[in-house]
Amino acid sequence: MTLSEQTPASSEKAPQATSPSLSIPASPDHLGLLRAMVRAAADHHGLSMDALADLVLAVDEAATTLITAARPTSTLLCSFDTATDPSRLRIILTATTSAPIDTSTSSFGWLVLQTLVDDLTLEQRPATTAPEDWSVTMTLEKDLQARS
Repeated sequence: MTLSEQTPASSEKAPQATSPSLSIPASPDHLGLLRAMVRAAADHHGLSMDALADLVLAVDEAATTLITAARPTSTLLCSFDTATDPSRLRIILTATTSAPIDTSTSSFGWLVLQTLVDDLTLEQRPATTAPEDWSVTMTLEKDLQARS
């Protein structure tokens, strides 16, 4: 498992913002660590307790969906982004699967995710590492609101 901070490339020498990320084995055994990282990131951005709980639950559901379909030896990468839209916290979850995830936008799990976050996207494309693999990314966005 790795924890890193990604620094956006820039030609300027000024200090730059960092985006934390976490790479864990794609296994349910590591969901607790992922939830803790999401709590810390969300708390750092001042989400209300309700919004924080919703986001943790949503990430847990999305990660479980990816882990269920992930290759046995693959990793789950979770990264955080506020640089794209400073009024929103984006959480990007990526895993390598053996096939596209069969999700229906009318499934119960998808409806739960849509209820818990402000925006939800699913991207699936053939992986560059092996022709039979797929790179699947779920992006969850939550509006950053003042703590109440």
